[in-house]
Amino acid sequence: MIKQLGNTLLLWACILIGISKSNAQDVDGKTSFILTGVSTDIPKNHKLALYGAYSPTDNTTAFVVWPTLKVNKYLSFTPGYTFLDTKTDNGSHLIENQILASGTVTIPLWDKWAITDRNMYFHRFRKDAGDLSFYRNRLGVTHRFQVAKKQASASLYNEFFLNLDNGSLSRNRIIVSGDIKLTKWLTTQVMYMYQTDKVLGNRQLAFLIITVPLENYGLFNKKNK
Repeated sequence: MIKQLGNTLLLWACILIGISKSNAQDVDGKTSFILTGVSTDIPKNHKLALYGAYSPTDNTTAFVVWPTLKVNKYLSFTPGYTFLDTKTDNGSHLIENQILASGTVTIPLWDKWAITDRNMYFHRFRKDAGDLSFYRNRLGVTHRFQVAKKQASASLYNEFFLNLDNGSLSRNRIIVSGDIKLTKWLTTQVMYMYQTDKVLGNRQLAFLIITVPLENYGLFNKKNK
């Protein structure tokens, strides 16, 4: 177990370091986000997650709603909504509303490994600019393991954005993430992305996501009949 965990963490660390070093000279900007929120079970094995978020690098606040509707152990559907408020240097506010609809297919492999393929429609309603629509595809692999008897996972993905307004492949992301259930009442996730964008250039993004799983306390759980 310890050897397997060490090999997994070493693999992901090497990938992350390799991405960072190989692209260090090409980065046009960096973005960080901190998300804190709660998750809860809703009837029929579905879940709902609510987050408040803040980006100190972009001076952006956000509110996120992510319900996950589980069809079966292989397929889930997620409609989502995000509100963004970015304060500019001159004191004005850029307001944006985002909606998404995604379907994720999970294919179990061997020894707690799985392939995931997420297909998403993503639309940005922008107050001071034209709206944008995208098809996003995220394909990757996830490995689940334990750290000191705590459930954890590590993932590696590639995601591309197809601009539905002009048909161009406008953005690509390489994503490395890991999460761990620290306690009954707290789960943490860290995520790093290296993003290439035809308009905005290359960018590094880092996310820290802190979740309080209310389902562990039986809140809103469906009663057994």
